[in-house]
Amino acid sequence: MTQIDLNEEEIKTIAAVLKFSISACPLGGISQDIEIDEEKLEKLISKMEKGLE
Repeated sequence: MTQIDLNEEEIKTIAAVLKFSISACPLGGISQDIEIDEEKLEKLISKMEKGLE
């Protein structure tokens, strides 16, 4: 596991960008190395938001 130290504002910023990307970006072309879809992004957003509680 890799750990990155982010403050609350940074986590909120990343979560907001991820939320925007779900509706604004064609997710299929983001990376050839890893499959990225709406479900994975939603889980990541949820995990980040729970970490702020």
